[in-house]
Amino acid sequence: MSTLAEIEEAVEALPFPEQEVLLRHLSSRLRPGPLRGAPVPPPEVPREELKRIHALIEAEFSRVDAEGW
Repeated sequence: MSTLAEIEEAVEALPFPEQEVLLRHLSSRLRPGPLRGAPVPPPEVPREELKRIHALIEAEFSRVDAEGW
């Protein structure tokens, strides 16, 4: 199934009790609330440590051979 129409057709073919189970399952997954996999706020890191990390990243990526990808 790759389209909404195909999914709807398949749902219609289910017996009513199975449609109810599917509805409960989907509503529990789609209920508003905290997003799954939502970004986590960054940790409190001292400014000097952030500068050190940034310098390391810049040094590593300055050596990437873009032609070799």
